[in-house]
Amino acid sequence: MEELLIITTIVASSVAHAAFAPNLYHPKVSIVNKIVDVNASCDLKHFNITILMEQPFKGLLFAKDFSHECHATETNNSFSLHLPTSGCGIRLSSKTNDEHESVYYMATLVVQQDRYLQQATDLEYTVKCLLQENLMSVKSKPMLDAVKKLMGQKKTTRTGRMKNLAEKSKESTTSFENENDLIEALSATKAWMEIIPEEDNDHPGILQVGEPALLIIKSTLPVGIGWKIIDCVAHDGLGDSSQKLLDQHGCPLDELLLPEPLMGPPKSIALMRHQELISKFAAFKFPDRDRLHLSCGLQLCRGSCETVDCKSSLANESEMRLARELSQDGDGEILDRFEVFNSVEVIAPSIELEEFRNDNNRNNVDDVFKSLGRLPGDKTFCVSSDKMAITFALLGLIFLFAVIVAIGALMRARRSGSSFSHYSKSLFSSSSGGSRFGSSKMLLHENPLMLQPYRGVPYGRVF
Repeated sequence: MEELLIITTIVASSVAHAAFAPNLYHPKVSIVNKIVDVNASCDLKHFNITILMEQPFKGLLFAKDFSHECHATETNNSFSLHLPTSGCGIRLSSKTNDEHESVYYMATLVVQQDRYLQQATDLEYTVKCLLQENLMSVKSKPMLDAVKKLMGQKKTTRTGRMKNLAEKSKESTTSFENENDLIEALSATKAWMEIIPEEDNDHPGILQVGEPALLIIKSTLPVGIGWKIIDCVAHDGLGDSSQKLLDQHGCPLDELLLPEPLMGPPKSIALMRHQELISKFAAFKFPDRDRLHLSCGLQLCRGSCETVDCKSSLANESEMRLARELSQDGDGEILDRFEVFNSVEVIAPSIELEEFRNDNNRNNVDDVFKSLGRLPGDKTFCVSSDKMAITFALLGLIFLFAVIVAIGALMRARRSGSSFSHYSKSLFSSSSGGSRFGSSKMLLHENPLMLQPYRGVPYGRVF
């Protein structure tokens, strides 16, 4: 029996260790791998970033909200990102200093210490890249030819004595000055898009769903070149989800998303003309992204672009084409087109708060049911996972103890030498003529019940 008790104790201790997990030690504070150096270069279409880490990095470096699509390639402790400026959450902003407006790209990077898990030690880093003015300029051969033609027309408009004077003494000088003016004018041409909140705040790059925002298209083009915005599209930065906002004429498809843009007054700067187009809209976002990307086509025209009455159904493509053909000097002729784009972070705290409230309401309902206790007729029986494990462990322990007791009792009975009595004859024997019913008859002297006097019945009858 001592051996049985020892075995039972060992089994019980193992079951107890399985049911009750030991206390875990406090996790060690992980060492944060810091950024040592950052280098960035950019042009109109690409944003290249190289990051040097303090130690060999085993985590993940990516553009915020684009962990799978816009991540870095590693080389020991050095990382390189090659991001398209039209996606991956790249934002374009401008800053005015001493009447000079500079444009720069901005990207928010996430340094994830583990390749697969997000932790409290993860870092966010904002990288800016100033776009050089020569890279920002609009390069368009049709626009260049149109400006040359326009300057040639101005040169030949002189008459009389001034015309002869220009042809004889100042022909070369005028041509030289026009060439310099042309080069200077074309080097200063630029156009870009900005998305900002209507009211200034501390975080101009972050909007809330429903917050009034401004879509601004800014341009600085030579005098005699017009422009308009067409084919505006909102997308998630990858092209997986998109929504068209303006059609090929520049008319809104849904004014609740983006109303018709309004062109502001031009501001002349020497041979250039600065102009802005503004559309006020309520900020929106795609459900699976916090980054909203907007892209529009900027159409260049000779003179001024054709205006379309978006509220009138009479204007169509054939009428506008005919109007361009009948216009004098090709005014309104489409010269070229290129894309302007930008992005902004849009959050939805009200939606998240509503989800939080719904969770709280569900928790409150659960608390109410808990306070009511078990209702009559309710057959539900709820047990937590740890209590269930303890219950099964105890049941297994009881079953094991019962098996051990049964085995011990059997071994003890064999050691004592006790045996059981067995009858060698049946209580019934076959007889062919002993009964009129043809059944067996009982042998009274072999019945063990007849060995003792039966006092319950005054008489007995045997067939």
